[in-house]
Amino acid sequence: MTSPSPSTTTETRPAHRPSAREAMLDAAEAHLGADGTLSLEAAARAAGVSKPGLMYHFATKEDLLAAVLDRIAERYEQEMLARITESGGQSAEDLAGVPARQRFLAYLQWSCQGSLSPADLVIFADPRLRVTLTERWQEQLDRWLVVPPETPADLRRRLLAVRLMADGVWFDRASGLLEIPADETASLEETAADLLGGES
Repeated sequence: MTSPSPSTTTETRPAHRPSAREAMLDAAEAHLGADGTLSLEAAARAAGVSKPGLMYHFATKEDLLAAVLDRIAERYEQEMLARITESGGQSAEDLAGVPARQRFLAYLQWSCQGSLSPADLVIFADPRLRVTLTERWQEQLDRWLVVPPETPADLRRRLLAVRLMADGVWFDRASGLLEIPADETASLEETAADLLGGES
């Protein structure tokens, strides 16, 4: 009796369990970080399942990349909330209830110190989906970095400057273009804090 080939084993592996979906996202994110691109076929191979098994959870490439993006965004948010809690001495459970100054500084701190990889640039993974994924990412940023309507114009400009600093650091670090030494990170964060002044 011959043992089943790898392809046969893959075809018969159950892929409907909720835990299987998370394992597929783990594999897809890891592959994306290593390769910079992702297809349904590549994601299925990386996860050790058949393409139909993968498509049980993610019917299209857009569904898969959107799920990866949402997962990364959730991780980002939890890391920022942790930084706000550490710096403020009180628990923060939702970014919406945090003053703008603290949110923007936490975004910069996370950009400087968070664990990033090329997978975080998922919005650039497929030119045909870039608009859709960028809009999805923008919705996250708009929620994290909303500026209250009553905010004075001068403070709005300073918040924008800190956001642009954080965006640039995030992109450079995630793409491997630049890694900021710890002493320069501290200096950058101090500069941002000075720029924003007191509580907002």
